[in-house]
Amino acid sequence: MIKSKLAIPYLHDHHNHFTLYAGMYGSLCLKEVRDKDNALELLKKLPDNGLNTAYAWNSGFYTFTKSELNSLPPVLIVNLSLHGFILNDAAKRILEPQYPEIIRNFENSEWREAHVNELLLFFVKIMPHSIESMCAFAEDLRTKFGIYEIEDMLLPSAEMFEMIQNSPLRERVTFWADYETFKTLPDGIRRQLHGVKLFADGANGSKTSAISEPFLDGSTGILNYTEERLFEIFEECAAISNGIAVHTLGDLASKQVADVTERLRRHNSDIPVRIEHAQFIDEQTARRAKDLGIVLSMQPNFSEDSVIYRDRLSERFLRANNPFRMLIDNVGFKPGTDLLFGSDGMPHGIRFALSQALFPPYIGQKLTISELVAGYAAEADCGLFEIDADEVLK
Repeated sequence: MIKSKLAIPYLHDHHNHFTLYAGMYGSLCLKEVRDKDNALELLKKLPDNGLNTAYAWNSGFYTFTKSELNSLPPVLIVNLSLHGFILNDAAKRILEPQYPEIIRNFENSEWREAHVNELLLFFVKIMPHSIESMCAFAEDLRTKFGIYEIEDMLLPSAEMFEMIQNSPLRERVTFWADYETFKTLPDGIRRQLHGVKLFADGANGSKTSAISEPFLDGSTGILNYTEERLFEIFEECAAISNGIAVHTLGDLASKQVADVTERLRRHNSDIPVRIEHAQFIDEQTARRAKDLGIVLSMQPNFSEDSVIYRDRLSERFLRANNPFRMLIDNVGFKPGTDLLFGSDGMPHGIRFALSQALFPPYIGQKLTISELVAGYAAEADCGLFEIDADEVLK
């Protein structure tokens, strides 16, 4: 049988965590492991002579008891959303001396969302990095997933920036930095970054995205800032950075970012503002965002949230997730201009994004191939990436 090929230009992934995933490169991935017994079997095979990490665990499929965790080698398991983790006592003993505040507070959802930057940087720090391993990971992203250019949304340190700048990855990996890290960086590095990354709310996996109704179990989302505090930070960022990107999932968070940006524009600041994810942005807020020049940086692969989070989101929000047709057809956002696409590494690459774009859970999430390619387009002309059409169509 002759397989049909689909040629896609190499991608610019506008939202990823390159250094984090490079550290996870050799870790156990649990994304496709939907049965707890299978997960435990894999986890028990990990080495018992040091800290192990696993990632992409979906707590909606299964949870672990304390005794189950403590039967394992030392392991820290990162939630699929990246907004939380669990670990056993053996891992806790390894990590607590160096990271006492995180180990003391990681089970507190309000603390986690207020310190999510610290959590993500913690994940980077506990995982091994070398320029050789990062180059190998980048080559895998290119050859297996079609990703050539990558925006890392959280620069860990000035040292990491210099390591990338003095490597073959210089033209392929660029950075944003969280607010606290950005302020510690030399001015010469600040000027080379896209800007500052903030977190307005939480995540669906941890039931902390700021949506305008409770989750099905009664949990409510979290806004990380008052409007006044977020405006103060926006003003400071406008004075010292090239741009502002805000992690914003819920409709309440999107409205807050639009409100703050409108206030900033009244102060004659034209600094670029990006809303990252915008999963539940409503049409009224989207029209305001369009008028304010806010760019939406979204993940077509997150349309899957309308399936995997049926245990926590109402039908209204399952349907409201990733409203691409509303944004493009009704409001006028244009892929590649003010509507950009990335993967957040969940998963990397074009295959799953394309399948979700063409065959989404809801018709309002549908994208054409040309729209998807435009939103993901790389600046460099680096040829075409071929995939089997059957991989997307099946």
